Amino acid sequence: MGMRDLALLGVFAAIAVLGYYVMGRLDRFLHKVVPESEERERAACLHVATSCFSAIPAVSDILKDIRHSHPDVRCDLYVGREQEVITAFDRGDADVAIVSADSGLKTETVAQWKCATLSPRSFSMDHGMIEVKAVEKNPQHQKVLWKSGERRSTVLRLIDCLCGQRP
Repeated sequence: MGMRDLALLGVFAAIAVLGYYVMGRLDRFLHKVVPESEERERAACLHVATSCFSAIPAVSDILKDIRHSHPDVRCDLYVGREQEVITAFDRGDADVAIVSADSGLKTETVAQWKCATLSPRSFSMDHGMIEVKAVEKNPQHQKVLWKSGERRSTVLRLIDCLCGQRP
């Protein structure tokens, strides 16, 4: 092994140490940035889950208004059986859950709730091409659940509008 081989080995070792140092710094930077971007993404989403057909038109109208005033917020509306809705709420997949007022299901999440009375009404899908009509004609009493300590204005606005406190 000559002097040139030894110098080349030294250069490779220096590059490896420098690469290890740079990757360590990059790793620490990414560990800081990723949770911040995940939190921003979560804050920019509003997920509502309901087991009540009657809630779909009312929630949809409110979500359209929220989207109009907050174009950066993504709104999702999930529909399923009550147990599925509660499970989604407990997992954190739904910010707001709407279940029947007499539901005996328990949530594991510390939640607040208010009652809402929703009148069944028809709505259209696919840009008015499909009309969805409710068979039920009587107003439905629902529980609107949200996580205790919720501070996001979009969630609070949805709750207030849905429960009849603010148009």
